[in-house]
Amino acid sequence: MLVVRRSLAVAGAIAALLAPALSAAEETGTAAWGTVGGWQIRVDRSIGNGCFAAQGYTDGTVVRLGFDMNRRVIYLVFGKEAWRSIEPGKLYHVDFVFDGVARYGGDLRGVRLGGNVFLDADNLSVAFTRDFMERTELRVYYRGVLINHLSLRNTYAAIGEVIHCQQEIAGSGDGGAGAAPYRNAGDPFRR
Repeated sequence: MLVVRRSLAVAGAIAALLAPALSAAEETGTAAWGTVGGWQIRVDRSIGNGCFAAQGYTDGTVVRLGFDMNRRVIYLVFGKEAWRSIEPGKLYHVDFVFDGVARYGGDLRGVRLGGNVFLDADNLSVAFTRDFMERTELRVYYRGVLINHLSLRNTYAAIGEVIHCQQEIAGSGDGGAGAAPYRNAGDPFRR
């Protein structure tokens, strides 16, 4: 099952996740909504006031899952500081395995956000999003090699709050039309 459609669009900036200062977050067009179990819940003004959950992991991985209300899609942006050879605009086929049983694959596009390049998966399926919420771990593979192993602790509560955030914004008249749509030194992308 394909997780994503190819697209250049990823709005907002992940740089706010890496910088703890509120002023940096405001510069990127995001606003704080709250926190749930270590996940930041924020609103990205540049994508129709789309709500998202974001978390930085101790190994340098950053994950952001949320709603692009301009395009009416669910998206995932993730990356790791060590993945410096990812090229903006280039497609990378990545496989996701939740708890060793639920498998998805798709072409993710390299996107430059702030000073880093991340992988962007847009138009996620509801099934992928549900597994992200309900499963406990995520293994990510590139060319058959495990490149990341993430705990999904508190994702159910975090994505639940993202949905609540989107519903509240939609009801406030501030946008968000409608409710949320339901091997190589740590751098596997180096040639």
